[in-house]
Amino acid sequence: MSFTGAWRVVSSPDFDDDYLSSEGPLYVRLRQDGNRVEGEYQIGIMAGDIDGRLESENRVTFSFEGMDELDEVNGAGTATLEGDRLIFKLMYHQGDDYTFECTRM
Repeated sequence: MSFTGAWRVVSSPDFDDDYLSSEGPLYVRLRQDGNRVEGEYQIGIMAGDIDGRLESENRVTFSFEGMDELDEVNGAGTATLEGDRLIFKLMYHQGDDYTFECTRM
């Protein structure tokens, strides 16, 4: 299965439902070309660009650069296909980790 497409963020163990339903767009967009995967995300006040590679058939590892509120952020992450769901994880450099469950739009 390809990672290409737009994914809607539907839940997170790190944020309550109020945050996920009130903070604007919640999506991850990915484009896969062979082993390369790139894209962008907008999750409430967090937004950034993704540059990654296939690690296995169902998993991408990536680096990201973006903004969280008004602060520049960067780090690493993973996107893992689990059935019809995408588990999207951001690991901020010297900071927090956030996990999001997504469904295809």
